Amino acid sequence: MMGDGGREMPAHAALEAFLSAQLEPLRGRFREVNIRLTPPEGVEVVPGEALLDPDTLRETIARFGERIGTSSQRIAGVHWLGQFGYAVLPPIEMAMTRAGIGLDAGLANLGIVQPNGQPADILIRDRSGTVVLPERYTGDLPLDAVGRTVASADELRAFVLDGLFGRTFLPLVGRIHALTGVSPQVLWGQVGYEADLFYGQLQRAAPDELSPAWYDDREALFARRWWSVTPGQNPLDGPTRTVTVLDKTSGEPAIRVLRSKCCLIYQVPTGKMCGACPLSVKKERVTEKRATAPERRAAHAS
Repeated sequence: MMGDGGREMPAHAALEAFLSAQLEPLRGRFREVNIRLTPPEGVEVVPGEALLDPDTLRETIARFGERIGTSSQRIAGVHWLGQFGYAVLPPIEMAMTRAGIGLDAGLANLGIVQPNGQPADILIRDRSGTVVLPERYTGDLPLDAVGRTVASADELRAFVLDGLFGRTFLPLVGRIHALTGVSPQVLWGQVGYEADLFYGQLQRAAPDELSPAWYDDREALFARRWWSVTPGQNPLDGPTRTVTVLDKTSGEPAIRVLRSKCCLIYQVPTGKMCGACPLSVKKERVTEKRATAPERRAAHAS
């Protein structure tokens, strides 16, 4: 794939800049997202495969629990997985959807960059396995300087899903489940919500970029009952649900998008629900019923 060393280094830097540019629409809300092809200096980089070691994972989750104010290994495990997804998912997804580039995102090929002791962005340690779909690619580098060409969007997605979910999130979910006892459904709910979040942000920040690739990739990841990664149902299927509620100010019907699975953050001592908590609508309805209880009793007495 690569030519001589003189060609490799400029191509390496140019590809890194091109991949980083694919994240630009997300940075209005997610400022730290980034991707690196060269190890940063003076910053902690955790080898991805180290996270499969039970002692390393336990220590990592405990450290994250201190940051969010909980000693519960269960809650810290779910939310560390979310933070990990925050670092890993957007660069891989945006490279695939916006640029037609499939990066090998298996744990063994990832470095987790942690400038503040928690996952912030990623390092692709070896890009020799990269693939590219010519019909989506818009960069200046020649295709053979980017990676091996693939013939279809299905082939591109299968490559990305295998690395990102089959060789990264699948083993991590298994390890966190074994360590914390949190159900795989809750853990995959966290992964699916984070994964879909960045497609939603691209829709809001750059609606003119809602190309066939955006629709096809989002549907393939989040709206199919079965997937190619492992036998059985797709755990990413339906990460959110839409409900209609009454706006508290106007009293008019309003649409809300909620998680399909609770992330457990309400169990942190602050007691706050996340903005997409599936329990919030139930809580609001209970509150409304309690507020009208005196009126209902008065009507019944009359």
